[in-house]
Amino acid sequence: MDNDLRGSWNRLCDTLKESADYVFDPAQGADSSEQAEGLRHHLRMLLWAYDRIVENNDPSHPELGWVYPFKVGQDNPDAIYMTAPVDLSHTYRLTGRINTLRYLGLSLMDYRFGRGRITQLVDVGSPDLTDIGDGRINVVFSPDPDPGNHIGDWFQVEPIECRLFVRQFFSDWAAESHGELYFECLDPSGPPGRLDPAITCELLDELAREVNTVPKFWTDFVGAQRDRGQINSFDHIPAHKVSQSAQGGSEKQSYGQCWYEVAPDEALLFEVTPPECLYWNIQVGDTWYQSLDYINLPTTMNDSQARLDPDGVLRVVISHDDPGIQNWIALGGCPQGAITYRWNSADTAPVPTLKLMPVSEVEACLHPDTPRLSAGDRATLDAERRRHALRRFTR
Repeated sequence: MDNDLRGSWNRLCDTLKESADYVFDPAQGADSSEQAEGLRHHLRMLLWAYDRIVENNDPSHPELGWVYPFKVGQDNPDAIYMTAPVDLSHTYRLTGRINTLRYLGLSLMDYRFGRGRITQLVDVGSPDLTDIGDGRINVVFSPDPDPGNHIGDWFQVEPIECRLFVRQFFSDWAAESHGELYFECLDPSGPPGRLDPAITCELLDELAREVNTVPKFWTDFVGAQRDRGQINSFDHIPAHKVSQSAQGGSEKQSYGQCWYEVAPDEALLFEVTPPECLYWNIQVGDTWYQSLDYINLPTTMNDSQARLDPDGVLRVVISHDDPGIQNWIALGGCPQGAITYRWNSADTAPVPTLKLMPVSEVEACLHPDTPRLSAGDRATLDAERRRHALRRFTR
């Protein structure tokens, strides 16, 4: 068994070395700065995979945990993402208080990113969860039917192994905070124990497969938009909701994306009349399909942070340098990547327009009533952003 363990460990180490070759592929068009970020992304993906595959992988004793930074698949900067292992031949209960946040999403999915379509057994959002009093929930997932006396929500599910995926969204970063959630298996198979050597070999081999597949999968996913010519434009997106559940997306949301390419002296003007919805946001990400630094820079904007013009239109400038207005999304020197928008629990799915222009032409395209921000105003907003974002991730 010692040789088996050593062999699995060596395969993992060899795979980690070879699996990052795509970061240096000239086809990515990534400069040395982006390549450095690509390596960091690769290590982040290893951390995320290790947490799920090795550290938090006991469905009889699940821990609803989160990894920071969670930089996976154009992660939402307004979110905390949490996961826990489940074996749905058993019964699980999620309890807690959720009226402290804008939105809670629950999905049971098989997590086969990069290995085919993803199956979601349950996909439900907080507007549809039962408040059992004081903003609290009591949600059960079970292979058995609701006995009829359960207070809260009961989901009878297919008895397979998968994971619970939890989305917590915060719109007002200063006022909203994460929910108090507790997840438990009500009929565990037995007490927790130490790692079994044979199972550890399997886990290390699975970790090697994950790091060899998933980081490049997300990079290819976003790079396909560039390859299809979907650059600096949302014209390819239909004006209706399109399901992305097979890619792990929530049915409660409409998504839109394109590839961006913006030079230092250029800017993109993003324009849309937002729909009536529970929550919306816009964000930018890099070559590797991970969010840019939203702790220290305004690389994202949501319905609490933005200002609508008097005509009801949202106008946002996306550029490297601050244009001196509230509705600015910073690129932070990242010349290419992905722009994503989300409409949550919306009845319509309007498609924004994007216009690439020299920075010198931006002023003429803004609404005449657009208020100005000084450098001091921006510094104050950035300091508040950092404080509230780090409060969310206190650990």
